[in-house]
Amino acid sequence: MLRLFLREALITLASLLVVSAVAFALLDRLGDRDWQNTAIYAHLFGFTRDHAVGADLPLFWNPTVLDAERRTVADLDQLGSPGTRAAARARLDRRGSAGLPTILAGLDRLSPAARREALSLIATWSQSLTGAERAPDPLAGDPEEQARMWWGRFQASRGLDFRLSYAARQAQRVGARDRTNAYGRLLQLGTFALPGIQNVLATTVDRGESARLSGLLATLTGLPVRAEPGSAPGEVLRVTAAWQAFWFAERLEFETLTEERRATARFFETRYGRWVERAMRGRLGFSRVTRRPVAIELRWRLPSSTLSSGLGGLVGTAIAIAFGGGPALRRRRLRPKLLDLAGALAPGLAAFTTGWLLLLRLCSPTATLRGDLALVLAQGQWARVLVGAAIIAAGVAWYLQRQKAASAIQLVRLEAESWVAERLRPGVREVLRHGARIGVASLLAPLGFAGPVVLLASLLVELPLGLRGMGQLTVRALIARDAPWLMAAVLTTVPLLLGRRWARGLLVKVLDMPASPPPRVSVTTLDSTA
Repeated sequence: MLRLFLREALITLASLLVVSAVAFALLDRLGDRDWQNTAIYAHLFGFTRDHAVGADLPLFWNPTVLDAERRTVADLDQLGSPGTRAAARARLDRRGSAGLPTILAGLDRLSPAARREALSLIATWSQSLTGAERAPDPLAGDPEEQARMWWGRFQASRGLDFRLSYAARQAQRVGARDRTNAYGRLLQLGTFALPGIQNVLATTVDRGESARLSGLLATLTGLPVRAEPGSAPGEVLRVTAAWQAFWFAERLEFETLTEERRATARFFETRYGRWVERAMRGRLGFSRVTRRPVAIELRWRLPSSTLSSGLGGLVGTAIAIAFGGGPALRRRRLRPKLLDLAGALAPGLAAFTTGWLLLLRLCSPTATLRGDLALVLAQGQWARVLVGAAIIAAGVAWYLQRQKAASAIQLVRLEAESWVAERLRPGVREVLRHGARIGVASLLAPLGFAGPVVLLASLLVELPLGLRGMGQLTVRALIARDAPWLMAAVLTTVPLLLGRRWARGLLVKVLDMPASPPPRVSVTTLDSTA
């Protein structure tokens, strides 16, 4: 059983990566490329739209990841040439202290002209870095050796402050409460502190903390995008999202990667890699159709679709077991058929109801289970769910009449008959054993043999019925080319389709099904009890 799970998990994961990569490449080419809804904030920071959405990144592989260190090294080399000096100095000045450790470490290898330019540039930062003292400036007539000694003393006294962990710790203190000392230390660190502040901002849920950190970011960058601590919640959320969009576009301008991260960044610093990284953290972007986060839409719609399709698949399987089969089975009297229906439906329905309620609480739209039910089944949604389940059940019952599924359905039928027989002559252990087996089998059979029918029926019935589920939004997203939602649909659909493999494997284990089970018809037990 463990080998089955491991094998199918690896196959599912590999298939999911391949399919999602192909789907991403196609949707990225056909859509607007704004996967994280960052384009709307481009004007706040003076970005072009392409830069805001990361259109300049490679699609799948980034052979040369240019982080703050590598960008700084390249700019330092251009300081020695009069033709490139002004542009390089402007880029270094904008990057600020995020490139300071690289500048100080690379002074010895620079040409004399480039070294003087570099020392002159960082001299303009020295007062903000120390809070008072200004470093000697070789271009202003100060001796270069004196400037080198000044920065040597600076490294000896402040070098340990230039660590990501130190900046993040100070940002946590500023976020937790407005501490003057921590705030001052971050101001002295300058743009070097941006990665640490952004890491804290990305995990906070407190409005006051977000407002303080966004204000700090505005001060460090000189960009007037801030929310005051007393601002409305919507304004704080907007400003926080804006700074996250800034970091999406500008992270590599201010962050120096470790060697390990630089190696993995060849994948993660691509358009697809950035999407994968955020998807792993539950950030799937914004739906263009509903203008809401995809993760929120999944939480709202997954329970409705699961209830409709799962209930339909379960009932359809029970109908196929009770009323399907060959001529001999269909000629049975009504009572044995109804007993088969109860045997196939009751344990599976109990298991499905328990699992669905757990899923509902996991998605947790409200604080209580009663509130969740009222929200999911409000405004006539319960009736739409039942109608959708009935249509799906009819499709599943028809589909399971195929010869390929007949032998497995026959074994499920026999297990159901055994459960009913034990119910009529109660034996607790036997009732539980057969009930557990038929419950699992009734849940696995629709997925193992009619999974495509269930998915296709969900797409076809939810939109006409007005059922607020996954299928309804997927159809609307196809029309609107809503790439973020369609990628989420791929993430949920591919595992279900591939789940047919392990569902069948589990049916073999649960029902002791041989590789080619002989078709058998056993109605003696129920005929004798009818």
